[in-house]
This record gives sequence, C-alpha cells and structure tokens, in this order.
Amino acid sequence: MNSIMVAAMAGIDHIVEQITARTPTIQEAKQLGMPKNTPLLAVFGAVRDASGRPLAVVEVLLPADRHQLEDAYPVS
Repeated sequence: MNSIMVAAMAGIDHIVEQITARTPTIQEAKQLGMPKNTPLLAVFGAVRDASGRPLAVVEVLLPADRHQLEDAYPVS
C-alpha cells in the first residue's frame, strides 16, 4: 500500500452506499452485453471523512439478472 492510500484511509469515517434499479441506456446495455430491457443495478458508493467530505467515489453497474447483493451490519 502506498503512502497516499494509507493517508487517505486514516481519514475514513464512514461509507454511504446507494443502490438503484433501472433500465440501462442503449450504450450501457451494449457495453455490458445485456438486453436493453433487462434491469440494471447501479451501485454508488462514497467514502467520507468525519465532516462528510467525500474522499473517494465509485459507481458500479450490474445486470440485475446476474448479480445478488448482500450486506452485513454489526448490531453492537
């Protein structure tokens, strides 16, 4: 791990994730090799510091008929 990554990780406070189901654009369907009428899962994640400032963001597009998402959360 390089020093820039270590410094950025030190400031991580929380991650916000949003998942949206929608139909793909024509270009997205072509790039993903999927029918244009198959639902798409758009997963957007933002790594944030304690003040809420984003440190990193990512969007992942997943054909909904090929993926299952699972989350686990601590209760204590």
